[in-house]
Amino acid sequence: MRLFAEVELRSTLETQIETVRKEVRTESRNKLLNINEAEYIEYLKQRHSLEPLEFHWNDVSVSDREEMITAERFSHSHHVIHGKRYPKQIVTYHIPFTGERDLLKCAPSTKQLWSMEVDVTHNFISFEVVNRRNDVDEIKREADINVSRIRQQFGYLAKEVEAFIARFEAEITSIVRDRKQELMKQTGLLEQLGVPFKRSKCVPSTFAVPTAIKSIAVKPSAPGSAFKPEPTLDVVIYREIMKICHHTGVEMEKHPSIYQGKDEETLRDHFIMVLSPHFDSVPGETFNRSGKTDILIRHEMSNVFVAECKFWNGPKGFHKTIDQILGYLTWRDSKAAILSFARTKELNTALMKIETAASQHSCFVKTRNSQGDGSYIFDFHLRDDSSRGVQFAVMCFHFPRQNK
Repeated sequence: MRLFAEVELRSTLETQIETVRKEVRTESRNKLLNINEAEYIEYLKQRHSLEPLEFHWNDVSVSDREEMITAERFSHSHHVIHGKRYPKQIVTYHIPFTGERDLLKCAPSTKQLWSMEVDVTHNFISFEVVNRRNDVDEIKREADINVSRIRQQFGYLAKEVEAFIARFEAEITSIVRDRKQELMKQTGLLEQLGVPFKRSKCVPSTFAVPTAIKSIAVKPSAPGSAFKPEPTLDVVIYREIMKICHHTGVEMEKHPSIYQGKDEETLRDHFIMVLSPHFDSVPGETFNRSGKTDILIRHEMSNVFVAECKFWNGPKGFHKTIDQILGYLTWRDSKAAILSFARTKELNTALMKIETAASQHSCFVKTRNSQGDGSYIFDFHLRDDSSRGVQFAVMCFHFPRQNK
């Protein structure tokens, strides 16, 4: 094999994207529209991901053999006769690697005007150095030059692959959503989507919240029945709700008199007080078929957004809150949030457990975003229907008990 020189890496990566696009386009309409989007994207990511190439330089080994070498393999400084063969020791360097084997053939966009032949056996690449003069330093020099060139070329390739992997999920997400939108347009259903939940026209212009700104891939199942459009809270509205809640919580952290000694319902009311002027309806503590919740948005007697305000009391209580919220939801692509109030002395005590606890829940799909300010976005699915996804925001605010 000609190492890093047989095919262009760029075309290999583009082929990877086209393979995903082809698979998505061959999915049946109803299956693609019914499937849990987050789980399907994760499946495609696992199925088509590239495992980065890695060389294990500390485990390089050598072997040797004797072989008849042609005169052409000697330099001009050697006194040999053209066309004849000479018995010489061959020192073979074996460099172990892990990752995508096919990447060994790929030439990165930044490359040297150099290539070398290597043998690839199992998880080793091997190159040979001829012992022409029984000179150890000469053998080491030639081997070091080869290793240096391999390292440099590999560095270019690794950087390009790393950048591709970083954007791969976004590429898949775009492919899936574009295809779904195309299918919905074809069936004339696009205008039926969304919740008639709009920004209130009566918000005073002077009132605003400050702004800071390769494993086994298991394909998720989905019903093959005809796709029925369901309402979904517009993601822009969802993000705005979360933004307002975040800034409200941060302001409350700065003023202990607001939260000190207050119960969950009273703290909830502070969030509703700020949210209400911005939107037409944000009912608090509304009763529904599963009990009562803190903040919700309804459409046709069902909930498309649910938020719970809870004091942090450990992973078990966290799971109970997640179960409670999931029990309130029925629509596909529902949105939800937990506003968690940590009364511990150190906020990190709670933050260190939230992401782990979320991933251990039976309905957890993946962590979508984890920020350093105590905010998380997770993907879950409903308890009785894995094709129905829930985008779950968790915001943790530090409301410590004050020493008397």
